[in-house]
Amino acid sequence: MIYDVNIKHSLKIAADLIKNGEIIIYPTDTIYGFGVDATNEKAVSKLNKLKKRQQVYSIIVDSITMLEKYAQIDSKLKNKIQDYLPGPYTLILKKNKSNLCNLVTLELDTIGIRIPEHFFPCNLVKLINKPIITTSVNLHNTKNLIKIDDFLNFFPEINIFEDSNIVSKMINSTILDCTQSKFNILRHGKGKII
Repeated sequence: MIYDVNIKHSLKIAADLIKNGEIIIYPTDTIYGFGVDATNEKAVSKLNKLKKRQQVYSIIVDSITMLEKYAQIDSKLKNKIQDYLPGPYTLILKKNKSNLCNLVTLELDTIGIRIPEHFFPCNLVKLINKPIITTSVNLHNTKNLIKIDDFLNFFPEINIFEDSNIVSKMINSTILDCTQSKFNILRHGKGKII
C-alpha cells in the first residue's frame, strides 16, 4: 500500500505498523528509508533478512532530549550538535546503555543518530515514543532506490509512506563522527559542514 504522508491518518497507520513489528518505507529530508522499531529485535532481524545482510543501523529520534537517552553528550557537545540537528546529518556519538535492540549497533560503543528536518519521521517517533531505524532503501551492494515505482517493484510487500513534495534527486545525509572534540566527516552528503 502507498499512503500520502500529508494526510493525517497516515501517521497513525505507520505507528500501528511499526508497533506491530512491520517494516515501512518513509521519507526524510534526505532519502527515503526503511524503518522499524529500533527496540524490537524481531523487527530489526526481519529488516536484516529483507536487506540480505546484517549491518549497523542509525536511528531517528524526535529531539535532543530523546537523543540524550541513547548517546553520551555533555553540555559542550550538546551545544555543538544543535547546529546540525534537525537537519540532513547523521551524527556518530558514544552510545548510552539503553533499550535499543543489540542488532542496531552490533556491539559497537557508538551509534548513528538523526533528527531529520521532515515532519513525518519525527512525528512518528514522537507518537510511538521509541526511535526507529533509518537505512537506505536497497539490497546489500546495490544502489539506493529513490522512486516509488522502484520501491513497488523490489519491495511490493512493504507499506510505503510517500511525500509527493520531495524532489526525485535525493542525496544521502552527511555523516559526522562526533566522538572527538573536532568532528570528522565520514561521508559528504546533503548537509553542509558548519
